[in-house]
Amino acid sequence: MKLILLLFTLSLFSCAIEKKNNAEDSKERKVISIEENNSFLLTNNVLTDISFITDKYPIEGEVEIYQDNVFKTPKPKQLFSAASSNEIRLHKLGQIRWIYLGIEPSAAWPMAIQFIEESKNLSMDTFDPNIGIINSQVFDYDNKESKFVFKIEKGLQQSSSEIFVSQLKKSNNSWVIVPSGESNLENIINEFYDFLASAGPASGTSLVALNLNSSNKTEMVTNNFGISQIKLRINFARAWAATRRSLLIAGYKILDEDRNEGKFYLEYSFKRTLLNRGPSISQVQVSVKELNSEECLISTDLDLENQEISEEIISQINQALS
Repeated sequence: MKLILLLFTLSLFSCAIEKKNNAEDSKERKVISIEENNSFLLTNNVLTDISFITDKYPIEGEVEIYQDNVFKTPKPKQLFSAASSNEIRLHKLGQIRWIYLGIEPSAAWPMAIQFIEESKNLSMDTFDPNIGIINSQVFDYDNKESKFVFKIEKGLQQSSSEIFVSQLKKSNNSWVIVPSGESNLENIINEFYDFLASAGPASGTSLVALNLNSSNKTEMVTNNFGISQIKLRINFARAWAATRRSLLIAGYKILDEDRNEGKFYLEYSFKRTLLNRGPSISQVQVSVKELNSEECLISTDLDLENQEISEEIISQINQALS
């Protein structure tokens, strides 16, 4: 009996202690506002200055809040990377001749200068590294004044250069391009190409031509719906040829093409499923639109519902361009 009474007393004592602890915990966990907390700190001499706990660097301006509380992180822009720093290619498109180099224009500039200085057929006249122009001295060609002009530009890919070479002749007090069949351009181009091929990797760069490195010819952009497109800062003839070549390299079958309309029609197989409803796709249209005489835009005809397919095609064209 005494044992039972003792256990009962201990039980009541434990409950009283637990109740007291719960009350103290409840008291300690009381939620107060920032103003009350600051007042408490000052009143009880915990702090004499609370300014250091305030926001010293508030964000100014209005904050845009999305209604659906969802923010989609934009995809990183793709770069056009040069395949190799030692790569040299000779290109021809109509009357245009140019040499591709896998180096920056500022590194290609001194190589072009050196070629003209060492050439037995050319002599240096004027040059302007700000615009990448080098003029040879005027010489007599077919009883007319003539000269060669070298134009160094940034390539389509990152860290690449394109050197355009043309022969001009004086006609009615103005310089005009000599047609390739009547000029000595082929010989000079081949001589320049052999020089670059034997020179090996570029070992230096020109400080006066550094600004040539910043003039990119390619840019990944998006339309009003956020679908990726490729902007090329080249004329339509070259943009059309570059796009066609890229589509073939990427492995697409071109069913038809209309150069006048600037459109390629590609074979594409995509079947819808129960989870991905909508019409299946068997053909995709890729457009090359001329924005002006020196700019073009590559895009597809796909809408937001098929954005992933459009992004895939544009990405593959991007990779093939390099």
